[in-house]
Amino acid sequence: MTAISPNDGPVAVTGCSGFTGGHMVRELVIHGYRVRACIRDASSWRGQDCVEYLNRLPNVEIVDGCDLFVPGSYDAAFAGCSGVFHVAAVLGNSADGKSQPLGSGNVSTDVYEGGMAGTRNVIDAVGRSGSVKRVLYTSSLAAVAGLGAPAMPPGYAWTETDWASGNFPEEIWNHPRMAYARSKVDTEHLLNQAADESGDRWDVVTMNPAMICGPILFKAQVGQWIEQIGRLAAGLEPSWPTPYDMYYNIIDVRDLVKAERLAAESDVDHRATNGGSRYILHGSGGRSALRFGTEVADIIREAFPSFVVGEAPVPEDGGPPPPAAINHSRKAESVLGATLRPVEDTIRAVVETSIELGIIEPRLRGA
Repeated sequence: MTAISPNDGPVAVTGCSGFTGGHMVRELVIHGYRVRACIRDASSWRGQDCVEYLNRLPNVEIVDGCDLFVPGSYDAAFAGCSGVFHVAAVLGNSADGKSQPLGSGNVSTDVYEGGMAGTRNVIDAVGRSGSVKRVLYTSSLAAVAGLGAPAMPPGYAWTETDWASGNFPEEIWNHPRMAYARSKVDTEHLLNQAADESGDRWDVVTMNPAMICGPILFKAQVGQWIEQIGRLAAGLEPSWPTPYDMYYNIIDVRDLVKAERLAAESDVDHRATNGGSRYILHGSGGRSALRFGTEVADIIREAFPSFVVGEAPVPEDGGPPPPAAINHSRKAESVLGATLRPVEDTIRAVVETSIELGIIEPRLRGA
């Protein structure tokens, strides 16, 4: 039996200075786990901010020097652990030649190789531990649908049986802009193969979340989608990944990490479920996609009526059409007992914690 519980010994979490990793540690200690928190560089500004937060949590042991690009760097962290929550990833905003000093500095190369090399290192460390029974892997909805997925019939629902690698011609799939989606598809296959080859010593369960948003625990967690929501709340235009309006597919980080914990503790045969041992986490509490400059901005205006809310410029062609395909978390809800909170709660939490931590300063109407 590969299901784990707090009674089975410590668990390890990779990527703890990131947004999901920090929340994963919090979720686990709240539910009684002893956690080995893996950090690449505790002396960096991001690492220091993370360590300051983690030191306020009970039953957390910080393991420094866990680098996706360094073989063997996870061995000490995984030794004696019953489970590993592999959350670490090289994202576009961290593949800048500085945040990942051992990378090449090329964004697409480091995003892909960081995912592949890091996953191989995790697999090797799991095997050497002799104790890990289950790996929980945070993949992405990008591994299901891809980036800029082809047109699908209206109302088509992406499911765990969909793989992004089958949605595109080879020349598009191998383009550098697909590096993140390719890394997630290939790392999922890599983990599944390694688990199968382990002789049932350990298994893997994969989460495929959409854009992960929610409350900020410490300043170093700010990045990507969260930063853009904060910019709107501060009366500014978005700055990444495009200055123009776009659709957001949101999952609350609190719902995601809860689902990961439930998957770790579940004695269901995940591999025998439809789509195998992967679970889409999305739905925004029942809403599949929200247009950033209108729907997300309107949620902020309703929650904070005294704020001047920023605007996302609309391209001359009017911006992207609503996605024809939809996303939901029905499998995670039915099999794992996952829950989804209203997206309004998620957006409000982003703004409130951005203000609490001094990340943004709202502009007030009439001021």
